[in-house]
Amino acid sequence: MPTVLKTTRALVLDLDGTLIDSSDGVVDAVNYSLRMMEQPEQPPERIKSYIGFPLSQMYPVFTDASVDQLCHHFQVMAARTMVSLTEALPGADDTLRLLKSNGLKLAVATTKIRVHVDGIIAKLGWDVLFDALVGGDEVTRVKPAPEAFKLALNRLEIDADEAIAVGDTINDVNAAKAVPMTVIAVNSPYGGRDQLLAAQPDHFIESITELPRLLKEQSLTVWRRS
Repeated sequence: MPTVLKTTRALVLDLDGTLIDSSDGVVDAVNYSLRMMEQPEQPPERIKSYIGFPLSQMYPVFTDASVDQLCHHFQVMAARTMVSLTEALPGADDTLRLLKSNGLKLAVATTKIRVHVDGIIAKLGWDVLFDALVGGDEVTRVKPAPEAFKLALNRLEIDADEAIAVGDTINDVNAAKAVPMTVIAVNSPYGGRDQLLAAQPDHFIESITELPRLLKEQSLTVWRRS
């Protein structure tokens, strides 16, 4: 059951697949880690289907090798290439700037570690747009646990019934419901549409560019400009 909203004051957004495409960096780092552990590399499309999910959830699908060691090798390569290979999804920049211009507070809550979050946000020029950032290494349990969303709300100094979560995976939907807070699901560029709809988000959009229109049409926030 969705949270009964007061006037929405903030959005807590996922990063991968919602606002950015870091798939080239993720594929490089995953296959590097598999090579280092003498395991078979995986096709890019298979790896991309797990983007946005914890590495600990992905690696056991690919191999029986040590997840801890695989994660270590992943971060070694990610430190070299993750930020440089990441790009904003089409329309994400304009959408964020429109949302900010309408007085909304913005936060990121992601499974990516904080150093990569900071680097990506700075590279894209979004550090002036976001009021709070939460990386996966800042919480004890990553999504689908609600901790990342709760920490973002705490840093924003916003109650859950004054905010909306936005994400592209079932982990985002389930984490938001566990807070509980209203959640808008975004169709992921990495697939999983049917699974996402089956998780029963409060609203569903095809891309992040549809978010301002949804907020306005559903009267989810007070809208100042188009």
